[in-house]
Amino acid sequence: MRSRAPRRVRWTVAGIAVVVVVTFAIGIVASGTRTVTGQAGPADSAAVPLAPHAGWTTLSDPASGLSYQIPPTGWSTNPDLGTAGSVSLHQGANRTAYVCGTPLERLLRGVLGSGAVPRTDPAGLAAAVASSAAGQYYRNGGNPPTIKLDPPQPVRRTTRKGVALTGVLVRAVATQHVDDCLASRGEVLVFVLQFGDHDGVLVVNGDLAGGPAKPAPATDAELRAIVDTAQPTN
Repeated sequence: MRSRAPRRVRWTVAGIAVVVVVTFAIGIVASGTRTVTGQAGPADSAAVPLAPHAGWTTLSDPASGLSYQIPPTGWSTNPDLGTAGSVSLHQGANRTAYVCGTPLERLLRGVLGSGAVPRTDPAGLAAAVASSAAGQYYRNGGNPPTIKLDPPQPVRRTTRKGVALTGVLVRAVATQHVDDCLASRGEVLVFVLQFGDHDGVLVVNGDLAGGPAKPAPATDAELRAIVDTAQPTN
């Protein structure tokens, strides 16, 4: 994944010079191709988080109000991941890195993190962040990826005090066939949970296919399993 934001950090390696570019714009990526297909998910889609996974690492972000887990292999924690649209991401992680291309670039197989924004339309927020991130991560120079944005699925979580919270989950899938070093297919999952005074946002990104054989890309099941662990911190 090549990104200027949360997940795919692009590093151009030349001698001792390392340039890290971190940018993000909220809203739909104008230069990309965005298609929306299918119908909204059932009322109980992604409604209940899974029980904590034994051996997984729990990350907690009081600012966003969310905690979530990452698998014991393939991911390394990263406390500060830049921004995704209007969302500053913290308490995150990077998936396995690799070096490819001429000149060499250090690419990541995935990235995740969470943040908080003022309350707004959760579906619009999730769609904008997912589309923007997918466009940044899988863009090759002037060649934008094709982005398929799934309809939002409703989510529900319950605080420790028994307060029911609602939100949405949006999935964006990006495809590109220009750069062999970059994944040909990757996805961004954006989970938004509405609290009383803000929206908590979790962004989970991972390659699904393409790039070098090793390290292997993620799977949709792995990325969704991470999202399923998301729950309120209190």
